Amino acid sequence: MKKITLLLKINAVAFLSILLVACSGQTAEDGDNKLAMSAFLNGNEEVIAFGATKLKDVLEKSDYKSIPNFGEIIEGELSSWNSLLDLDAPVYYALEGPLDRDGAPTAIYAFVKVKSPDSLESELVHRGYEIEKHGEINIFQDEDVAVGFKGHMAILLAQGGDVDHVKLIKDAFSASEGEVSEGTVSEILDTEGDIVFAMNIENIYATSDTDLADLSKDKQDELKEMVAGSYVQTSFKFENGAAIIETKNLFSDALMERMFINEDPGATMIATLGHGEPRLGISVNIDLKKMQSFVDEFSPNALDELTNAMGPAASMAMMTAGADGLSGIFTGKFGLVMFGDLDSYGGAQPDFNFFVGLTSSGASLGKMAKEFLGGEMALMTLDSDGLSASTNASYASSGRMDLPAGCENFGKTGISGFFSFDGIDIDDLDLDDEANFLRIVDYVTFEYGNEGGRIYIKAKKGQENVLKQIMTVAVEELASGMGGF
Repeated sequence: MKKITLLLKINAVAFLSILLVACSGQTAEDGDNKLAMSAFLNGNEEVIAFGATKLKDVLEKSDYKSIPNFGEIIEGELSSWNSLLDLDAPVYYALEGPLDRDGAPTAIYAFVKVKSPDSLESELVHRGYEIEKHGEINIFQDEDVAVGFKGHMAILLAQGGDVDHVKLIKDAFSASEGEVSEGTVSEILDTEGDIVFAMNIENIYATSDTDLADLSKDKQDELKEMVAGSYVQTSFKFENGAAIIETKNLFSDALMERMFINEDPGATMIATLGHGEPRLGISVNIDLKKMQSFVDEFSPNALDELTNAMGPAASMAMMTAGADGLSGIFTGKFGLVMFGDLDSYGGAQPDFNFFVGLTSSGASLGKMAKEFLGGEMALMTLDSDGLSASTNASYASSGRMDLPAGCENFGKTGISGFFSFDGIDIDDLDLDDEANFLRIVDYVTFEYGNEGGRIYIKAKKGQENVLKQIMTVAVEELASGMGGF
């Protein structure tokens, strides 16, 4: 169950890696942290994710210098370190598994270019760190963090527990001086973005505590072969007026053939959702039979566990479906749109239209839903395609659906959606402090298919970088919490 759930989560969305040229036999030169990371990854079965961030670019896009009081402090520290480290170059990192219960990796490595090894050593000694000499490698430690530097390369290691940080740093340098990676890893490290992140599905499976051992050896071997060489790559781009998150599923042919998200270029789902100007929309179109076949084959207890967790009503529905399970009830098509404002307490309540695709065997479940929800809905229709419902009959009739800006692909990709914040008073939503960045958002769209997906966050200010807008809100919230300091 955990194994399949993990793959479904990875395939539903997700999220850092950049720049590499790899050719057979090539090794990293002194200070080339991109090639050093590539060599470190080559054959490393412990790395579950890796990537890079253009740290200096991200900070500059946030306009950190304009932060009252703190901006000067940050600028002073960056200026100091920029004379020692090449902060113009991307910082490369790798995460090793397994993940703990909170989702934290076992270890984190970061590869940074060094401008002047002698100056770096002097600065660290000046700051009170004790430098240990291990051959050509200089190493210092601070609790669970250790940094080693050799020539123009520094490797940072963060790992808790009773481990030998010195040995791990030495091993990392040794691995980084071997042959670089080729193929998909090379392509990932060539990806442009402010932050690029790649998950190694093969290594995640190998290091995770899952129920793979419950399968027959043949099925274990088949699944391992299926995920071999498969990655999920996510890039984050922060631009003036927008943040863009793009995901690519770099799967093996065998794994891609098992994917179950359908495409619908004609967006026929929209016709089932009435008309009007919706603020929110969600559209799902998956091959439920194909998905269930995959789950049944590699996690045969998954649906039983899901049904039990959903309670007696779900158990009754599954009994109605018989051996076909979910695919015996649902067609895999679902759509929902919301009209009006989403206020928290006492405000105008929004209206909804939704559609659930049902098979002929699922018609009885549709009849039960009509009886149960009839008092809450203005209109409900059950036909051979499925169940349609609306809380307001004025939105239920067929007609033109006026979608918000940026929603041209709604209903076309297998999973898609949007939310418009236009005209919403964020204060009415009673959000937690962490969610106050929504104040800068105009609308959000997302789409996802078998080959990957895209999230587009459009900011209200089109000529200002989205990171600066987020930083402004964060500083205002911080100042408010500190009495205006």
